[in-house]
Amino acid sequence: MLEKDRISYFYDGDVGNVYFGPNHPMKPHRLCMTHHLVLSYGLHQKMEIYRPHKAYPIELAQFHSADYVEFLHRITPDSQHLYASELTRYNLGEDCPVFDNLFEFCQIYAGGTLG
Repeated sequence: MLEKDRISYFYDGDVGNVYFGPNHPMKPHRLCMTHHLVLSYGLHQKMEIYRPHKAYPIELAQFHSADYVEFLHRITPDSQHLYASELTRYNLGEDCPVFDNLFEFCQIYAGGTLG
């Protein structure tokens, strides 16, 4: 890597507030812990840090069907029992659980990718 090369680092503190459930291996709070390590070790001085924008539904629909985007927007842990066929169709379940603020989480992640 050349001296002038810089790393782009996308981070949104809200991403650590998500809980996938007790048996799921993904623990988003680890992203917050990693961010604190980046700051503690001064690594942020060698990077460009960006907070990703929350991707708009129209941006998500460039890569996913509009009905899938709409489904993610309306599904909640309390309403998922109403969408059994869609859960199967879109492969949501134990490995990809429905959790509070799922759509916002997807917007943050996609926004970082689009950034």
